[in-house]
Amino acid sequence: MSAQGPAQILAPMSRIDRVAGRGIRDRDRKRRDDTRGRPSRAEVEAYELLIERLTTIHQVAFDRIDWAKLEAEGPVVPTVARDAISAAARHKLANYRPSLFDNLLGLEREKRRELTNRMVEAAKADAELYGRAKAQADAHNRTLALAADVRALKVEAIAGVLKANRGAATLKDVIEGFRLHVEGPNRLIGEIDLFEYDALPDEACTPAAYKPLTDAERCRLQLANACAVALRAAVEVLRTAPVDAVEIVARRCRPGGFAETDLEPVLHVKVTAAALASLQLQKADAVTTIADMRAQIDWTPARGLVPIRIDDPAIVRLTTPRVAA
Repeated sequence: MSAQGPAQILAPMSRIDRVAGRGIRDRDRKRRDDTRGRPSRAEVEAYELLIERLTTIHQVAFDRIDWAKLEAEGPVVPTVARDAISAAARHKLANYRPSLFDNLLGLEREKRRELTNRMVEAAKADAELYGRAKAQADAHNRTLALAADVRALKVEAIAGVLKANRGAATLKDVIEGFRLHVEGPNRLIGEIDLFEYDALPDEACTPAAYKPLTDAERCRLQLANACAVALRAAVEVLRTAPVDAVEIVARRCRPGGFAETDLEPVLHVKVTAAALASLQLQKADAVTTIADMRAQIDWTPARGLVPIRIDDPAIVRLTTPRVAA
């Protein structure tokens, strides 16, 4: 296999975005008022959804792409017509004839307005339904076009499939970056950039009150998030790539850091397709699962995740940030 560079699945956070994010968070914290009342229902639900996303994003079914079946199906077109719903509504409007009762009570205009409104709503539903069907067909066809290169373990093709099937989009709001390396004939290494510690919630939002999170609580959240996103990244790669395992290296930006060179490895785990298939992943605890996979990680509730030393020469070579000349 010829040498391949890393494939960007999600572009890493830029220095400008990192600085801006820290500034916004610092501003928002300074604006907090101790006299605030109870959180609104919307705020509580948004907080709960965020915590769920950060810590349980791995809880999905693990189903792999059947490449033989996909290639046998060949290219596809949307499975629904553009006017699947609105055709009937349009037919009713075109064939409406006011009854004697409608004429006597002057209801014709109102009836036509009602039928027109129904047709408009049906057309909107058609557009949404057809849009989804077309997106599914386009994703299938883009995946099919990349099949040969995926079988050859070309990382750009694997990344392309993840983007086509929204595997990349799924992770976009819970990590800072994601890229894929290949080493040798069948070794894949995924590299994910975790949220920096400062970006994690520092305040709980309950129906009763806003409550600051302790350092230990934030450290536990940091660990749960790192394990959950590492598992989900592995799931997305193994759904696509015809390999038995993928290694995930998770990095986080050191406090006060800004550049690519400030990202340090804090987790390394090898995830096999067999292990994922045997798990009840939709109910699995991320931290326990990662520990059972004998991940390399250094964490305590007092200091959170700290950098680890990865002695594997291939991983060191592939994931060490390059300093610009």
